[in-house]
Amino acid sequence: MIEITDAAAEKLLESQVEGKVVKLFKTSSPGEVPRFALGLGPFDDKDLVFETNDVQVYINPSEFEELRVAVIDYVDDSRGRGFVVIKGQNEACGLMSCEECGQDSCNE
Repeated sequence: MIEITDAAAEKLLESQVEGKVVKLFKTSSPGEVPRFALGLGPFDDKDLVFETNDVQVYINPSEFEELRVAVIDYVDDSRGRGFVVIKGQNEACGLMSCEECGQDSCNE
């Protein structure tokens, strides 16, 4: 499951542009560890669409198969400001409740 935190949802809803959709896309090259980013782009009727936290996100079906579990967050701290896509259940657990990430304990 792909989740969007409240902070990310707020920023995404503020930045909506007519004629553009929120797109989640792969930024890594073949053979590299998959990395994903978020941006605004044109609608593509081949994309999968999922909605979380009142935000519709579009993603290429093959890229969705690589991602599957992730949290999209918005940060504004010492690391910088912007959206981060945290791939995988264990890496995302700190941003989700234990029930959402599937762990018995978030300390595992």
